[in-house]
Amino acid sequence: MAKPPATAWRLTILLLLWLTSVAVANDDVPGSIDIGALQHQLLRAPTSYLVTDTRTSLQEVLNRDFQPLTNGSVNQGISSRTYWLRVRLQNTETQDRRWVMHHETAYLDNMTAYVMDSGQSPQEIAMTDRVPFHERSLHYRKLGFEHTTPAGDWSDVYLRLDYAKADSISLNVHLWDHQAYVQKLQEEHLLFGGYFGITVALCLIALLFAFVMREATYLYYALFLTISGLMWAQINGFAYQYLFPAQPYWHNEGCHIGYLLFVIITFQFTRTFLHTAEYFPRINRLMYGLQLIMILAIGLRLLGDYGVVLHIAYASLTLPLLMLPALGWLAYRKGMVYARWFSIAWLVYSLGLATSLISAYTRLLPWGMEALTYAQIGSLLESMFLLVALGERLRSREEGRHEALRQANYDPLTQLGNRRLLAQQYDVVARRFENTGMPVFLLMIDLDHFKALNDTYGHLAGDHILQKLADLLRAHCQGSGTCVRLGGEEFAMLLQVPDQRTALEIAERIRQAFCRTPTHYREQHIVHTLSIGLAPVLTAERKLSLQEAMIQADEALYQGKVSSRNCTTVYESAA
Repeated sequence: MAKPPATAWRLTILLLLWLTSVAVANDDVPGSIDIGALQHQLLRAPTSYLVTDTRTSLQEVLNRDFQPLTNGSVNQGISSRTYWLRVRLQNTETQDRRWVMHHETAYLDNMTAYVMDSGQSPQEIAMTDRVPFHERSLHYRKLGFEHTTPAGDWSDVYLRLDYAKADSISLNVHLWDHQAYVQKLQEEHLLFGGYFGITVALCLIALLFAFVMREATYLYYALFLTISGLMWAQINGFAYQYLFPAQPYWHNEGCHIGYLLFVIITFQFTRTFLHTAEYFPRINRLMYGLQLIMILAIGLRLLGDYGVVLHIAYASLTLPLLMLPALGWLAYRKGMVYARWFSIAWLVYSLGLATSLISAYTRLLPWGMEALTYAQIGSLLESMFLLVALGERLRSREEGRHEALRQANYDPLTQLGNRRLLAQQYDVVARRFENTGMPVFLLMIDLDHFKALNDTYGHLAGDHILQKLADLLRAHCQGSGTCVRLGGEEFAMLLQVPDQRTALEIAERIRQAFCRTPTHYREQHIVHTLSIGLAPVLTAERKLSLQEAMIQADEALYQGKVSSRNCTTVYESAA
């Protein structure tokens, strides 16, 4: 039998060696993610992770034992350690697959990717937020990169994640099909554009109110919206991408300053909105002291301190969720009705903020920093609720002003107007007379022998009689005039009717009704009468001031009292 050619033996040996190398390579990364039908997913097992103390190299970790990446291991709290992720992406399709991988947060300092296609030498992609934004390999607000896995092949990916200084670390990494990633960018810009657009609109409304009302509360609300919007732009990465792309210092060092400024202006808005200096002096002093501490922390941060300010910044964010919902409720209990919306606003925000802080500071929650999304939605709802609170506060103040005017213009016993209201209404009917020519008449009304009624039946009975007369006057002047109590048992009625005969008929109906209807008070039957003096005020022939009209009507009343009482007397001039 003929021996196989030497070249055939060599080819067979090379094939066996290649298959062995492939098998070994496949054993290096247990399991794989099929990207043949990839749209989007978060990296989880078979993705695995490793924690090292320093920024180790790829060669140092290749033979280390990795652990499966699960929901429970995503949040790592505040850490300065280095984290490695390892995953194999298997392309089972007959065409190349282009994919994108990026970290969950915009504030990760460093991410280095090592990509090996089908066991080839690793391609290193170094990413950091310590360089101008335009130097990023992927023009995106979060650190990321894109790669293409050939058809039928695989890509082994090692990711190294760390911070230059200790911060909140999440191991959430997103994997996208490239087309799905592009679609996601469009949706992201639409959603975030809506968020920042609404924030700007609310800020402009607040500035308009601050200008019109000349009140600091609305200015502090506008500052609160501005700082809140900038803080979220910083957290989201949009501030670095669009506001200061050439200044990585502010992207890295400004975040904690933003937190502190946010709480400072929040406390300032709260102090003015809830009048804490007047209603909660101890809490007001506490908030003022905390503001000073946070201002000092900002100074320390600008001078280069990091560790202390980091913890002060996170601690300061807990203060609003601990204090403000309860403070709003206490203010509501003290009569500030609008404070209920303040309390609701901070309760909504606090839920999202609390979960974000727990995610950032501990390993208790398995969501990574996804809680930031809920906190940002909560901040938008909070801003709207605060605007509602400001609106209700304005309405409450307006109602208080109207109530003060009502108390200034009305008699508390009879709920009729007083002299102030009579003067105001005289101006109204005078303008109406100029437009329509309809005459105006004044009735001066006085109870007969009222002192004797008080002495006989008591002052409470006298008050009851006055209230009954007030009801009678109200019933007869509706739609045609204004009735007021001048003081004691003296009343006046300003009538705008077609002629003097009509005014006289109204006066007589009042007099006769009061005379025919005794007052029953505590089983007492009280008979009473009144006298009326009538004077033309504004007619085609005469135009009197209110003071002149009151003098003439009072003179007519006096003539009636002297002659017989229980009568209506019309003023007649001496001429």
